[in-house]
Amino acid sequence: MSTKNPTIQQRRLRMTVKRLVIELGYLERCLDEGLLDANIHAAALNLDGAVDRLNGYLAHDHRGTQQAA
Repeated sequence: MSTKNPTIQQRRLRMTVKRLVIELGYLERCLDEGLLDANIHAAALNLDGAVDRLNGYLAHDHRGTQQAA
């Protein structure tokens, strides 16, 4: 992937990652403030995993290729 001319899809994925990180931060703050809920904890873990996967995808040139999830 060229960092000089990212595609529209790559830019949109980067924007999505930024939004997910913000939401993850909010969920983590809720947990830190005592919201001890298994669903909130699981959601935070899933968002963290999604951010990692998207960052991994964006770190490599995947144009025209697909990988199994």
